[in-house]
Amino acid sequence: MRSVKLLFIISSFALYLNLSVGKEAKNLPKGHGAELGKHRESDGHVDVLTTIPSPQDFWDKYASIQKPVVFQGAAKNFPAQSLWTDSYLKKNYGDLEVKLEAKKEKDHVPVGDRGVGRDTIKSFLNSYVQKDSYMVTQLPDPLAKEVRILPCLMCGTFSERILEANLWLSSGGTKSMLHKDADNAINCLLNGTKNWILIHPENEENIPVAEGDKGYGGFAVLDVDQVNLLKYPNFTKVHWQYANMTAGDCLYLPYSYWHQVRSYGSKNMAVSVLFSRLTKFNSTGCKTAKLEYTPLSDINMVWTYPGHGPQTMGNLDPFEVKDSYLAALNEKNDGRITVDDLFEQYSEAKLYEDHPVIRKEIAQKVLNILDPDNKGFVTKDDVEALTVEKLKAVANVVDPDAANTEEYEHVIFGADEVRNAFEEGLEEGDGVLTLQKLIVKYQSLGGSEKVARELFAMLKPKNEEYATTEEVKKNLSDVLELYKKIRDDDKSGVFYEQHYREDKEIMTETLKENENIESKEPREEL
Repeated sequence: MRSVKLLFIISSFALYLNLSVGKEAKNLPKGHGAELGKHRESDGHVDVLTTIPSPQDFWDKYASIQKPVVFQGAAKNFPAQSLWTDSYLKKNYGDLEVKLEAKKEKDHVPVGDRGVGRDTIKSFLNSYVQKDSYMVTQLPDPLAKEVRILPCLMCGTFSERILEANLWLSSGGTKSMLHKDADNAINCLLNGTKNWILIHPENEENIPVAEGDKGYGGFAVLDVDQVNLLKYPNFTKVHWQYANMTAGDCLYLPYSYWHQVRSYGSKNMAVSVLFSRLTKFNSTGCKTAKLEYTPLSDINMVWTYPGHGPQTMGNLDPFEVKDSYLAALNEKNDGRITVDDLFEQYSEAKLYEDHPVIRKEIAQKVLNILDPDNKGFVTKDDVEALTVEKLKAVANVVDPDAANTEEYEHVIFGADEVRNAFEEGLEEGDGVLTLQKLIVKYQSLGGSEKVARELFAMLKPKNEEYATTEEVKKNLSDVLELYKKIRDDDKSGVFYEQHYREDKEIMTETLKENENIESKEPREEL
């Protein structure tokens, strides 16, 4: 497979060289080197509704066929839209912790008051206008009372399968990659504007998808600012629609629907509510249900976040976890799942691909949850009896995300990098490591002052301002242990970076050569 892809890349590279020599260079594909969406005319704006459909109509006309739709003005029914000024949020929720990303997806991870990729609401709001920082976080529970669930989700299967809520806040200028998400979402814009490019999953065969991603999500290796149509000529076949949202609008985004988003405005803020990838809808109770805008805090949502500690953003859908085990059991002649079966399943999913020992440990932990009677296997009755809490426990074991934890920095930096920071600080201090020197060295890695101070305290220095060589040597091993955690490598991210660099080289050459040839051609006199 890899050799085939390599051959394709080489062939594409040869193609662009041929095109860049001679006058044919000006005949580049439409949209080559331009931003996403210039490769062909759009198929138009998605449907816009001014009233919320009934749950059954929403299922029949949109959710069941993965069709996006804008609910114009729906979020104007949220108290959050008028209440959530910066001053209000700082005063009432300022100490709550949130996650951060860069404004450009897959870029650096910003440093906040609580560490790399983590901040408080107050600290973020005090600096987000000046910083390249984007709040992309699980919604803290205390804010849920000021968000509303749309009436079309308030009965039947919809109301039983609401998974999580997320908050997005920036000073505008954010842009995502072209990607798809695992779950259905209702994204409601409270401030600013958002422009969406939306691509039906049936186009996926013509989208260059990053290899190595796990689960139902994924992203394309395209540079959304300069699409390389020489390297990816099939992308010219991809049909797309668009959705333009203003403050107060909500968009239904179907699961696995490819999309790219750009946000604008001095303050851009949105809330998204995720619900399961449903293949059928049971309308039981809908005839008598109160179909109205309902506080999110009144909903029995699967994954919640109190505002401090680890988040569960992006965790697996526990209902799908259950369905996957039932499907596996249906294929077993003996009607049993053992630890070896789980290990095989995780191996096929490439979970901790390079670490079979960890994979085996995960399989055993999961079996212990599924098999509380210690039979050594799991039956269909065992799986049918699983509570949502048990299924959530399984999801936490199988698919933890280090970025959701307060120990994120211990994962993204290696022990050798940290050791070098300490040793360089000692050397530059002539055998003394000052707190301020360590902060500077650790921040140069991309780390936070908060964690640098915590590491310095682990040296147990007698003096608050500096540690001696002996104190560093005696306690550095304890510090480095924090950075030796084995992580499940982001192979799709590595794949993306490699192709992004190749694209830039190809783009520079083709566009430059084309420009030179056009400038040499005689122009007609006016």
